[in-house]
Amino acid sequence: MNRTPQNMDQNIGPRPISLPNDFGDAIGLTGTLVAEDIHFSTATGLLTVEKLYRSAEGKVAYGIIAASGDSRERRAYVLDEQGETVLADNGSYTVELPVNDMFELLAMVLQAEDARATIGEHLMVRPAVNED
Repeated sequence: MNRTPQNMDQNIGPRPISLPNDFGDAIGLTGTLVAEDIHFSTATGLLTVEKLYRSAEGKVAYGIIAASGDSRERRAYVLDEQGETVLADNGSYTVELPVNDMFELLAMVLQAEDARATIGEHLMVRPAVNED
């Protein structure tokens, strides 16, 4: 039986976060967890864990871990909106994009994710209880 831990509300406030990244430096900020998902593909055996954090200054950090068998891949990104542009940092490179271009890229990602969900490739299991 799954139950929510009794002291879960103690971890809701901002805290230092370090998202592991196999393709660059770890992404760090002080923020609050705002969303998380766990997906498992029965077709490929791939487990995906995603977490989204927001800092008090409005930066957004995204971490994703994909694992299958003995292999694991960890990626992390931070997005910092600065007026008409967004700085996107993957731990190796920082790219400055117009906000409209960023929204278009995110819409394409969501469409691809929606297409996978409609054919039943991914199954949302449940949110992770612990953050570490």
